[in-house]
Amino acid sequence: MLALTPHGYAATTARSIAALGGFAPGVIYYHFTDLDDLFLATAAFTSEEREARYRAGTAGVTTAVQLVDRLRDLYAEDVGSGHIEAVQELMAAARPGSPLAAAMARETRRWEALAEEVLRTLLRGKPLARLVNVPTAARAAVAYYLGMQTLTHLDGDTTRPEAAFAQAARLAAAFDKLPRLTRRRGSPRSGARS
Repeated sequence: MLALTPHGYAATTARSIAALGGFAPGVIYYHFTDLDDLFLATAAFTSEEREARYRAGTAGVTTAVQLVDRLRDLYAEDVGSGHIEAVQELMAAARPGSPLAAAMARETRRWEALAEEVLRTLLRGKPLARLVNVPTAARAAVAYYLGMQTLTHLDGDTTRPEAAFAQAARLAAAFDKLPRLTRRRGSPRSGARS
């Protein structure tokens, strides 16, 4: 993944990867059929590592304000390490029907599942829970995350992510003020008719 950030997908070669890793280029082809095969394995590995980091970072979060703060820090890690830029390179290179596209779709679904879990926790008991289609909201969150970095890359406006997190923090504070609904024992379920 480190080679993708400075070179981009098109210019990343076995030689540039080997130079970065300090080994002979032929070693790559001993373990992988081609560079895309290497990228597939690397994407799966790094996605799993980052997912574990996001799970650890969001564990125990009970408020939207806490979540936004944690996500801001995790996003900064992704940017600082070059991870998100490398993912962008792979996304851009993934042609429909290619093994790379299938792998990136699989990894994206993994992130959507994590986003669903986090959203379900935040929405539990909130009046808005009935209005939100959680899988759709999770897909939108992942798409926004990837898209925000794409736009930042295109126009060089590095203030965009921070502006988005600042807006999210304001919305999170308002969301956290919504009380959680509690059911009284013995009361009929809402919407039930006598």
